[in-house]
Amino acid sequence: MDIGVVMILLADRGWDEALDIVAGEGVGYVEPCSGGWFPKVHYDAAELLRDRAALDRFVASLNARGIRIAALSCCANPLHPDRSRQLQAHSDFVDTCHLAAELEVPRVSVIAGCPAGGPADHTVNWIVRSVFDDPSKDVEDMYRWQWEEKALPYWSDAAGIAQAAGTTICMEPMAGQIVYNAETFERLRNETGGHIAALVDPSHLFWQGIDIMMTIERLSGTIGYAHAKDSSLDTRAIARDGLVSSREYDDWEHRSWIPRAVGYGHSELFWREFLITLRRSGYDGPVSIEIEEPFLAATDALSKSVQFLRAAMPNEPPPQEDWFEVYQPMSNRLA
Repeated sequence: MDIGVVMILLADRGWDEALDIVAGEGVGYVEPCSGGWFPKVHYDAAELLRDRAALDRFVASLNARGIRIAALSCCANPLHPDRSRQLQAHSDFVDTCHLAAELEVPRVSVIAGCPAGGPADHTVNWIVRSVFDDPSKDVEDMYRWQWEEKALPYWSDAAGIAQAAGTTICMEPMAGQIVYNAETFERLRNETGGHIAALVDPSHLFWQGIDIMMTIERLSGTIGYAHAKDSSLDTRAIARDGLVSSREYDDWEHRSWIPRAVGYGHSELFWREFLITLRRSGYDGPVSIEIEEPFLAATDALSKSVQFLRAAMPNEPPPQEDWFEVYQPMSNRLA
């Protein structure tokens, strides 16, 4: 396993300065972010595809520091009911896939997006259909329409685009999106041809009350990428407001949960088990630190997260033989 960094953390720095910070931490992988909800400050995929010299400079900036790209990130809402916003999200996704092909990057990280509640709606509508029994079946019909008319057709086509580019879509389950847990991910993957992999990020699963290890075990064999992003849960706020609080995102003093730097929400024991469970599930690739830390400066949060994760992460590949098989011949000789 290796440590990576999701580079949106350093969006206020120039690309070269951001890479220098990462290299200074001894990190060998990055996940550059551009397009969709991310500002195009570190790079613009469409521009790099048009300008070979700019692409060569981008590659040289990585090579000079011995850094590789774990994934290209393009998170947006390609299911948005506003046609112009949907088209822009899709265009950014396509450009990202084509850039991944040029750079031979194996992964494009995404979220599923969220459509409207029906063909006449103009705003997104995140539906959890099991909240109450609806005799009119309005919610059931809305949910069916979202999946069958929007999510499944779009992501079936998107998976084909990624395949043609020689890269893999790695989708992060996240509340507010149509894919937000293992169950909804499995449905999307199974009904779009099985070519979309899972991006396991504990942060948004913690506050939904989801057991991370059970999720990894369930997704075994379909995990294509992983993030190390922490969350802390305030038991008093949960007792008062529940896990799904209506507080503003940055109302840190009153929210039920807060995104944190690695180790500031969960102990090293959790992160050790997280990494080994990933390995046991078949994933042994880069694990990229993602930070939305409200109480630490970006570089401080990054440095502490790298140190913490490095202590928990395996340094060598898993053993190819059981320890007993290794030492049994020696025991026989001694006998």
